[in-house]
Amino acid sequence: MLQCCLSNPYKNNQCKHCFQKDRYHCTWPNCLRPVLCLTLCRNHYRQINVTCSHTNCHRPSYCKQVCAHHYRKKDFPPIIVCETCTKPVYMQRKCFYHFTSRTCIQCHRTVFSKQKCRRHYMKQWRQERLRSNGPTSINEIIPAAVQAVPETTNQSPDNHSSFKQSDIIS
Repeated sequence: MLQCCLSNPYKNNQCKHCFQKDRYHCTWPNCLRPVLCLTLCRNHYRQINVTCSHTNCHRPSYCKQVCAHHYRKKDFPPIIVCETCTKPVYMQRKCFYHFTSRTCIQCHRTVFSKQKCRRHYMKQWRQERLRSNGPTSINEIIPAAVQAVPETTNQSPDNHSSFKQSDIIS
């Protein structure tokens, strides 16, 4: 452990400088929060995209849906709520949960991966796997309608041991 970390611990037994170097964090000055989008945390991403909720104020949002000027004056308008629930708005008239949740491009279910729900994603994955690897069993090549009837063979030998024994005894 470095001497700077021992003398001035910040988080995880590291100093602030070492902690920033080790983690992928927000690129805003002096911010160590995890990244949401465009190398910014959720608060700073909102700050560059949302303006103050006061009318005729075009300053960036700081906290509680107002700019830093109105926040310091403690001039808060009524909180704007999400259009689908009762939580405060994060961005685009939606709360953070509804802003980040997405729906499948083929149906209404929530996204699992690559803009598709689990059902549509797995269907696409199976088709791609079939195209790249080929069929996995013989049934995918030969149609199931053709059924071969096995040949019947007689399993009894030509001379039975019971007959030979009867010749010896008699």
